[in-house]
Amino acid sequence: MLSFLCACKKDNIPYAFERNSTSPTLAVSNANTLYLESNTFAKDLCIDEGGYKPVVLNSSYAAGLFDINSKSVIYGQNMYEELTPASITKLLTALVVLKHYDLNETLTFTEECQVNVSGAQKLGLEPGDKLTVEQALNILLLFSANDVANLLAINCDGGYVEFLRLMKEEAESLGATHTNFVNPHGLTEEGHASTVYDLYLILNELTKNEKFLKIVNQSGYTTSYTKADGTIKTIELNSTNLYLNGSREVPGGYTVIGGKTGTTDAAGKCLILYFKDSAENSYIACILRSEDYDTLYADMDALISSAN
Repeated sequence: MLSFLCACKKDNIPYAFERNSTSPTLAVSNANTLYLESNTFAKDLCIDEGGYKPVVLNSSYAAGLFDINSKSVIYGQNMYEELTPASITKLLTALVVLKHYDLNETLTFTEECQVNVSGAQKLGLEPGDKLTVEQALNILLLFSANDVANLLAINCDGGYVEFLRLMKEEAESLGATHTNFVNPHGLTEEGHASTVYDLYLILNELTKNEKFLKIVNQSGYTTSYTKADGTIKTIELNSTNLYLNGSREVPGGYTVIGGKTGTTDAAGKCLILYFKDSAENSYIACILRSEDYDTLYADMDALISSAN
């Protein structure tokens, strides 16, 4: 069985190889880029053939715009460079949870789940607090709570290390071979990296899941959970996505379905979105390492507006 994606040069080449294929074929893109392509793997993915639209970004370092319907890359900038994606990591965490967990299962927060990184986004759970998997998934994707990411990973059958193995397995199954996540939340840690193109692959897979789409399309989330002392605590959380929480207007003619935000000192400001135009055509846009939120959303406006 072939288990490694081959490429002439990762900066220029699309990831188009079926790991389980026994007969990959050599193909040539319109940009005369050689790559290994399997019919079973690449046929449903956006292939990078160059010839991008002339999108002008302010200062965001890496970006990509993907047309899901035509299976093409509309725009790319440093798409294959390995960067830290901050909390966009949680998309892969969510994918593992959706595939391997019972959403009705109750999880108990422990000392091991705590996050002690200064400034890290947290729900503020305490040992003994209880959440269902479904509650945790909503909080993970909308509010980006790092302690909730740990709660999900540590409660995996087989523990935290097994959860990281499942993350790696899921990434590899999608062809996201330049993704290496060493934690489930995206806080800065040596070796933790992905690419714009890999993150497109991950979100593209998640868009096939109705539960995921329902969660990320919310402007906020209200729920009640049981504290360690048996009391009930109600929380009201706003989405961290400015397009969805009402803080920023989506460019005219487009509808943002959802996605994931991310920010750390190392990663800068990051955002990946799944959105549609007025004809219901679907797109994914991703930006990594933007300087500030104004730049991030101005550049995302530019990407969205260039979709058709």
